[in-house]
Amino acid sequence: MIGTGKEYADALFSLTEELGTTEGALSDARAVKEVLSQNPEYIKLLDTPALPVSEKLSLIDEAFGTVDGSLKNLIMMLCEKHSVYFFPKIAKEYELCYNEARGILTAEAISAQALSEDERVRLVGRLEEITGKKILLTERIDKSLLGGLVVRYGTRQLDGSLKTRLSAIEKSLKSTIV
Repeated sequence: MIGTGKEYADALFSLTEELGTTEGALSDARAVKEVLSQNPEYIKLLDTPALPVSEKLSLIDEAFGTVDGSLKNLIMMLCEKHSVYFFPKIAKEYELCYNEARGILTAEAISAQALSEDERVRLVGRLEEITGKKILLTERIDKSLLGGLVVRYGTRQLDGSLKTRLSAIEKSLKSTIV
């Protein structure tokens, strides 16, 4: 077993920081993660003991020859350990290392309808003010919220959805003695 992937991500991050290739490695890690998630059969091929390691390493070099060298070496090492399936977790941890080192916090805004550009700018500004970090906002639409907004960042969740407000009113009314 190879753990949580944090150890590999930390080592890769330290190496790419030292080499000055962190941004390129991050971009490549995202691309490789996407390719592997779209091609699970390729992961099985690279992790199978039936194929000689030299052939699998050639396949990696052919498919990922243009990615950051440190990243490609990590993929090859994972292949030798029959653990390529673990790469997406390592890539996610690497991105977390990058974000932490750069003072970036990811946040998710969930709403019943898409935010306007003005709402998005105001929300990002407010979150940056609260956290003191640069915010990378992703948005998701959930029609069941009816209205309002749920924001998740770090370990926090701010729920200002209409659904939650109505549930609180309903609970309050049920507990009221008449």
